[in-house]
Amino acid sequence: MCGLFGQLGSPLSGPRQRAVLQALQGRGPDDHGQHQEPLRKGGDQWLSLLHTRLAIQDLSPLGHQPMASPEGDLWVVFNGEIYNQWQLRQELQHLGVRFRSGSDTEVLLHGYRHWGQALWGRLNGIFAIALWDRPRGQLSLARDCCGVKPLLWQRGAAGLAFASELSAFEAAGLASRHQLCAEGLRSYALWGAVAAPHTLLQGVEVFPAGHYAVIHAAHGTTQTAGKVPALLGPQPFEAPLCSPQPLADLLAQAVARQAIGDRPVGLFLSGGLDSGLLAALLRGQRQGPIHSLAVGFHGLAGAVDETDRAAITAAHLGLLHQRVLITANELQAAFDPFLEAIDQPSIDGFNSFLVTKAARASGMVVAFSGLGADELFFGYAHMAWRSQRRRLACRRIPASGLAPCTKMRLLQARADRCGSGGASNEETAAYLQDTLLRDSDAVTMAQGLELRVPFLDPDLVAFARRHCAAEHRAAGPKTLLRQQAQALVPAEIQRGPKRGFNLPLAPWLNCEPRFDPRRLMARLGPLGIPAQAIGRSWALMQLTHRRWAPYWRWVVLSEWLGRV
Repeated sequence: MCGLFGQLGSPLSGPRQRAVLQALQGRGPDDHGQHQEPLRKGGDQWLSLLHTRLAIQDLSPLGHQPMASPEGDLWVVFNGEIYNQWQLRQELQHLGVRFRSGSDTEVLLHGYRHWGQALWGRLNGIFAIALWDRPRGQLSLARDCCGVKPLLWQRGAAGLAFASELSAFEAAGLASRHQLCAEGLRSYALWGAVAAPHTLLQGVEVFPAGHYAVIHAAHGTTQTAGKVPALLGPQPFEAPLCSPQPLADLLAQAVARQAIGDRPVGLFLSGGLDSGLLAALLRGQRQGPIHSLAVGFHGLAGAVDETDRAAITAAHLGLLHQRVLITANELQAAFDPFLEAIDQPSIDGFNSFLVTKAARASGMVVAFSGLGADELFFGYAHMAWRSQRRRLACRRIPASGLAPCTKMRLLQARADRCGSGGASNEETAAYLQDTLLRDSDAVTMAQGLELRVPFLDPDLVAFARRHCAAEHRAAGPKTLLRQQAQALVPAEIQRGPKRGFNLPLAPWLNCEPRFDPRRLMARLGPLGIPAQAIGRSWALMQLTHRRWAPYWRWVVLSEWLGRV
């Protein structure tokens, strides 16, 4: 896992390069590198590639990026993990390729040499890739099908730039928090997260998940763009192909594929079914110690604490388990680092930031997460509703300050983006990508921890898509997953209701002067956020402390903007 930045345009100065690498350092604390070359001899247009590395597969300097082919005509920067790199490596070796490292990055270079753009469909993994083909004068960008790894791009008359984070565009002088995207801000007001393809910075967009593009450097235009070919499985948002494998085998296969690398794999262990099932599958495949971690709260009224339930799972499976309790002082101390990590505002992510902080302090570098299970296997109650518009509307946050016609337009845009694939498609294409995956990646990578999401394995996604809502919910939420967990997870965990990891933020927001609504009104008013919307959000939190999310939306936005 790493951070990347690239540009086709004016060369980056030394100070700009250092600023970009500094902005991406959290994503890659182990190494950094840069490469620049003119697009034509004596010209003023250059290719710039910068990279920061978190070493997971092949910890040696042979995994350094930007990485060049032996001939020096191909260059690549890559963020992610290729879980089937050893199978691809064997295929390439049969074709006469000789490898010098154990890095999956090297597999990308040789794979592109032999398969061209068809390479992207051969990859099982999570990835954002930029590959420069000097002889053809072409830059290829590609992103994994579920959008686990972020890739942003900026296209304009001056050239093209791409990066893992908005902070890299800011550091390069290409975007600013003084110039916000109006549509991105509106979607944030309604959903609590910026809806793709927008970001909060004007001119920077989200590169679409499951797509690739080929940019011709001579004139900076996109020559080819399309969906990643589905050679290893169907696209996550289309009708899946049939697979004869039963769910039990697919789950075990997904865990085995992702339990790779030269760092030990740990677990974020909640008190729920999803992480417990992953832990059981990992235990079934591995002997020896498996580290797990659960975060709870101490002295924070109203907190939902599942550490006792997590401890039951850990004891049942013989995990090396750690329980970490968060106090009010630690909540306060973590807020500013959280703002630095999230890259753009979101009402989600603070809980993941706290878990990651505790995990890194315990020495964990790679961790499994149950992200995607609820979205694919119908874990949310509203997924049973018949109306698509009603399902999508349930995630709207009240007191947005938007006109009814604007809310309807944003709702329709989300419906159009999700298509007609049903409730699971809506959750994965919108909430999972825009909020959960983006925030989880930001807060984990900012602290140098790689998050793996086995439930988003392409074959497992295909299985889930092949079954209708009635099958997934025949005996309650996540029926098919619960059936697999019966022999693996303690009975108390199987029977327990879905509770989530909820922070008790209302008392803290009420007592901190920096979160006073008048201060937020003064800062957000110039952006067109009505004072009435902020005041109403505050009032909702006073009615019941469980309704802190509407006001938290404005707090995070205000504080993020204040860090210019």
